[in-house]
Amino acid sequence: MALILDAKVALFGKLRAVVPTGVQCTYAEPGETGRRRAVWFGATTDDDMVPAAMRSGPKPTNVTGYVEVHAVVTTPGNPIDAERAVYAIRETVRDACVALNADLPAVPGLMDVRPESATVETQETTDGAYSALTVRVRVRGRVYQ
Repeated sequence: MALILDAKVALFGKLRAVVPTGVQCTYAEPGETGRRRAVWFGATTDDDMVPAAMRSGPKPTNVTGYVEVHAVVTTPGNPIDAERAVYAIRETVRDACVALNADLPAVPGLMDVRPESATVETQETTDGAYSALTVRVRVRGRVYQ
């Protein structure tokens, strides 16, 4: 469904505007693995498409989909600092969702964008402490077919 893709592209624009200095923000997984802080988009899912009305003409369909936002932070030696940094990035993703919700007309049919869940994994490596974040963002809207 194009609505979810359009919302993902708009969310990317909002995320690039609010991401902290020093964090690489890319649309797809970055090829440069030496970066200390990076955020990018992962899987996109059209989870639910439900007809909203029985009538003649274009039929409204409620659409719910999900976009994954991933982030990685590597810090020298301190896993607490790495995890604290990915939680700051999680708040940045939330801020980008709030900014997109304030600009809903930018994506025709978009009704709501919000973080639904987040997972954080932290470990120590030979390169330092490593923390990875995945935020699942729910996208809801209505299209006419």
